[in-house]
Amino acid sequence: MKRGSGGAREPGSRGRRPVFVALALLCAGAGPAAAMQDSVVRISPEKRAPDSTGLNVLPAAIVQELLRSYNDSGTTRIVGGFRLPAGSRLTGPLGVFRGSLRVSGEVIGRITVINGDLIIDSGAHVSGEMLVVGGQILIREGARVEGRQRFYPVQARLTRNGAGLLVIPPPAQTLGDLASVRAPITTGHFRTDLGVETGRTYNRIEGLPIVFGPSITREGLRDVEARLDLRGIVWTAPDKTDRRSEFGYSGRVEFRFGVERRLSVSGNAYRMIAPIEEQPLSRSEVGWAGFVLQRDYRDFYQAQGAAGHMSYNLGSGLTIGTSIRYDAERSVPAGDPISLFRNTVWRPNPLVDDGHYITWRVGLDLDTRNEPASPTSGWLVHTYWEQTRSNDAAPVSLPSEVRNPIAPGRYASARIMFDARRYARINPSVRASIRVVGAGWISGDPLPVQRRLSLGGPDILPGYSFRSFNCVPPSLVDPSQPALCDRMLATQLELRTRTHIGLPLSTSDPYIGALQRLLAIREPDLVIFGDLGKSWITGEGPGRVPNNRLPVLREWASDVGFGVDLGGIGFYLAQPLTDSRPLLFSVRLQRRF
Repeated sequence: MKRGSGGAREPGSRGRRPVFVALALLCAGAGPAAAMQDSVVRISPEKRAPDSTGLNVLPAAIVQELLRSYNDSGTTRIVGGFRLPAGSRLTGPLGVFRGSLRVSGEVIGRITVINGDLIIDSGAHVSGEMLVVGGQILIREGARVEGRQRFYPVQARLTRNGAGLLVIPPPAQTLGDLASVRAPITTGHFRTDLGVETGRTYNRIEGLPIVFGPSITREGLRDVEARLDLRGIVWTAPDKTDRRSEFGYSGRVEFRFGVERRLSVSGNAYRMIAPIEEQPLSRSEVGWAGFVLQRDYRDFYQAQGAAGHMSYNLGSGLTIGTSIRYDAERSVPAGDPISLFRNTVWRPNPLVDDGHYITWRVGLDLDTRNEPASPTSGWLVHTYWEQTRSNDAAPVSLPSEVRNPIAPGRYASARIMFDARRYARINPSVRASIRVVGAGWISGDPLPVQRRLSLGGPDILPGYSFRSFNCVPPSLVDPSQPALCDRMLATQLELRTRTHIGLPLSTSDPYIGALQRLLAIREPDLVIFGDLGKSWITGEGPGRVPNNRLPVLREWASDVGFGVDLGGIGFYLAQPLTDSRPLLFSVRLQRRF
């Protein structure tokens, strides 16, 4: 068997695949997937058809070419997989959408395959230009092929309308987008956007935050752009203790310098409700869990102060930055906002180490993904080092198993955080992703409560319930289930394959269409995954792990599972491997990672 050839070769990204497969084998035993990739190499050693994987994103000109070719009135249009049997002959343009085309007979005319493969069998004859997007071209020995051949492995984001023609779907709108109103005003070189929107979340401290205010941008300057954002925040959950302020605010001014606007300098003043951990789940997922099921997966504190930021885009997706902030951080109690299906008492919000803190952070971000929503290649890395100091901290009392008693007053600690994700395509139908995430204390005094960590829940270890590993000793009975670990380290691996069952549905019903856009429905991915993680207290003493060591592997928690990802919603089952625990079912409103 050989693959189609012809035309000029464009740069690709296949050289990094063996490195990733080796990583996958090492971290999660992905032997079958690797073998699958290796078999493709053995049976297809001949030349490839030219592709454009190096472009990462499907060029707009190719998208328009697909629309013209498939929607042409003279094109024979086919939805789903199709095989032209030996002895059959088809003349004229042929378009196949969401399925592979297998030619065993004769085709005279242009062939366009969208989100599928073109396979030309031995003895078949194809004469005409061939364009395959979202797949590849495979030509068996003995086939006769005449004409230019191009393939782009990147999937085409197209859908069918009620008339059966292909169109570019409108961008998906989240509920946060729908619950917002914006009015643009342009005067000379100043553009002003007046907006009122929700805070895109819902929790037991704020309820549904309402955010309003203008954004003013100065445009038209060659080497600088200025932007001013002013926001007022209304918290709809009542606070009967007077510990929380009545309202929040944020004022931010930003300058971006250079023709390409690579250097950014900004400052802001704020009073807001901040999360203790940035996981589990996104802000919108936390909001839906709270509103529908009265489950708040995060804890919070109030922060009021000022900050300065500076970052520089080095190109190729790499950005470095630093920030310093001074704020008053204090505990806030849980309120009693309504919930759709439950209206019992909310989980209490834990106390934090109140005080005024100076926090300095240095960070690095790398994003080389071919597309953010459903990447099939590239890296996404977020990491930072952070130092926190206080001269008036009032640490809460914790058991000695968590940290030794700390006198009020001077308090200083440092921590790091890293989250590295790699995406790769093993073969045309199987994609793999791996994630390594960790955070925790590295020097100084023990971490404040609002900088501590935990594991367990639908994000990193979905086989375990919320905060199954939060380092709370048996001597501490606290219904708030606080996160008290010093360090956390986890890895995730998943394999995906795209199905072809005809989603989103082609419908003229505006309500079904709106619901599909709201949930960003696309062709489902079948997902198989495995997760491994551990959180712990560091230092000397019973139950702790020395600062310069990792916990032994037998103490780590792990799970495996499978699910279906439809784009804006996914359904998953996970089975813990380290404890006799039942299967856990979870629903996600975005990709796992």
